[in-house]
Amino acid sequence: MPTAQLSEAEVACRLPVWCALSDLFLDTAFDASHDRRIAEVIRAGGFSASEAEDILMHEVAPAFGAILRSVAGEWAGWPEDFVREQVLARRRSIPSRIVNRLTIDHHLKSEWARIAAHLDD
Repeated sequence: MPTAQLSEAEVACRLPVWCALSDLFLDTAFDASHDRRIAEVIRAGGFSASEAEDILMHEVAPAFGAILRSVAGEWAGWPEDFVREQVLARRRSIPSRIVNRLTIDHHLKSEWARIAAHLDD
C-alpha cells in the first residue's frame, strides 16, 4: 500500500517529534525528565497521544529500529537532517514494521507508555 507523501509543512511540524522520539533508539537510559521533554515536544507539535504513537511506530521505528537490534548502539543522538532523511526514506516501511514487531515491539510499547503518561500532565 503506498504511503501518502508529506508536504513540507507536515515534515516541518513532524521533524521535532521525529527527533525527540529517535532518542528512544539510543543505547542510553533516560529518566522521567527526559520522558516529559519528549511529551512536551509532542504537545508543542499539536499531536494527540494516538497520533504521536502512530508516528513512533510507523515513521520513527522503521527508520531507527535496526539500531536497537545492533550490538554497538548509538549514544549521542543524530543531527536533525539525518533524522529527516532516515524517516522520510523508511516511514511506514512494511518490511521494517514486520521486523520491528518481531524484535522490538515490546520495548517500544513500554517506552511509549512512559512518555504517554506525561501527555496527560
